[in-house]
Amino acid sequence: MGTTASCITIAPQRLMNAPVPLPTCTPEHLNSPPSESSSSAARLLLRRFLHTTRGDPSAAQRLLELNYGLRNKHAHIFIDRDPLDDSSQQLLQVADLVPLPGLTPENNKLLFYRLIDFDADKFNFTAAIKVFFMVADCRFATEDEERLSDGEIPVFDMAGYTLRHLTKTALGALRVYMKFVQEAHPVRLKEIHVLNCPSFVDKVMAVVKPFIKGEVFKLIHFHLPGAETPYRHFPRSMLPEEYGGEAGKMSDLKLQWMQLLKEQRDYLMDSENWQINKAKKNGQRKSSDAGVTKSLRTLEID
Repeated sequence: MGTTASCITIAPQRLMNAPVPLPTCTPEHLNSPPSESSSSAARLLLRRFLHTTRGDPSAAQRLLELNYGLRNKHAHIFIDRDPLDDSSQQLLQVADLVPLPGLTPENNKLLFYRLIDFDADKFNFTAAIKVFFMVADCRFATEDEERLSDGEIPVFDMAGYTLRHLTKTALGALRVYMKFVQEAHPVRLKEIHVLNCPSFVDKVMAVVKPFIKGEVFKLIHFHLPGAETPYRHFPRSMLPEEYGGEAGKMSDLKLQWMQLLKEQRDYLMDSENWQINKAKKNGQRKSSDAGVTKSLRTLEID
């Protein structure tokens, strides 16, 4: 697995030689004259890519290109979106997708996902994927650049998940999700924890495993209902009160993120933040590449 996470605001022009078979292109933010806020967001985003690749500007640039290439190839997930539309709001009434506050002793970020309404007829898999990336994009646009996590630890609570939910899986959206988080997401995936595993977890994995890289599958830890084994990997205190932790009530944590989605709505919906411009001339592409590489190297020196 390369790096895993999600990317966000870029106001100066980004470089984008989109991945094959997309044409040569350039992300708009990295070259257009930035406002103060967009310039700060762009710097933060570039720093995250550089941080994810352990300070390698060339690797950060390649990751950035892949990230934006996939976004543009699958615009129905990454660009045509609105956190306040009916499908997103319905999903947020059915599920919690909440980055938890603080970092583990190993400097990793916990991300918690669970169902809160177990009616499978209300569950929209593609909407869940879109909201997942909107939350990630908000986080990367607003996080404290002095406290970037070393890695990410997603925690999935399967309580209430049924075989009927499994039938709702949209394989096309699943394929895009898996490719993006395993190859283009600017984070380092450390572990994956699945809580309250049901007896049919093997059936779930039969659907999901074909899309999971071998090295990523090795990071998955399955935990039975009521097991204490998760807390060998991260402090229970970091979890919400409902799980015996000290992070506060899940409902309060979620409200904070729903408010952030609302505040960042214009940013998320502005296609210029996510689309890439095709460079008709090779010289244009080289100029863009040079500009982004220079920005990454400047961050490396800071």
